[in-house]
Amino acid sequence: MKPQSDRVLGLLDPDVVLGLATIPALVVLVGGSAIAQTLQNLGTISEELFRGDRLPHLDLDDRS
Repeated sequence: MKPQSDRVLGLLDPDVVLGLATIPALVVLVGGSAIAQTLQNLGTISEELFRGDRLPHLDLDDRS
């Protein structure tokens, strides 16, 4: 058994804490990448939506 000073908060072994922290860290990295890709795609779609050549031509006369 390891000495008390090698334990985290006197309860867990540092190797166990590192192992438990790995999965949430990977989920955050993969999730962040997916969110960034989704936001980039949403930006591209909104650019296409508001692009000038896709909007109808408005015939404006100066006659009032």
